[in-house]
Amino acid sequence: MLPLSHQSEYQVLQQQVETLQTMLATSPIAVAALKSAISELQTFFQTDILSRSIAELDPQLAQRIQSYQVEIDKQLRLLGMDVMFLQAARQIATIEQRQQQIRDRLNLLLRYCDALLGAT
Repeated sequence: MLPLSHQSEYQVLQQQVETLQTMLATSPIAVAALKSAISELQTFFQTDILSRSIAELDPQLAQRIQSYQVEIDKQLRLLGMDVMFLQAARQIATIEQRQQQIRDRLNLLLRYCDALLGAT
């Protein structure tokens, strides 16, 4: 979907999300490191992706990209909240539930990246 000139940032985003998945798969989970990595990911998305103009693209394509960007931004904010809830969780069942929510959100972000990069 994205022109080649716009793909590199989304490839980096995709790699960072995959890194978060790896961090989540380790036991025990380093919640502080996960929280820091998510914060860096949010900053990268805001500064390197959202700041990039898509106005020169075909209007229909630009609209689709913007829709994905809105969804990615929302999921990243929710991901930050999920990690805060994980950090506060004390019961095993709650911890597992929070971890699953984070995994699901990371998988969704990867699907968005795949769609933007034309993999789907």
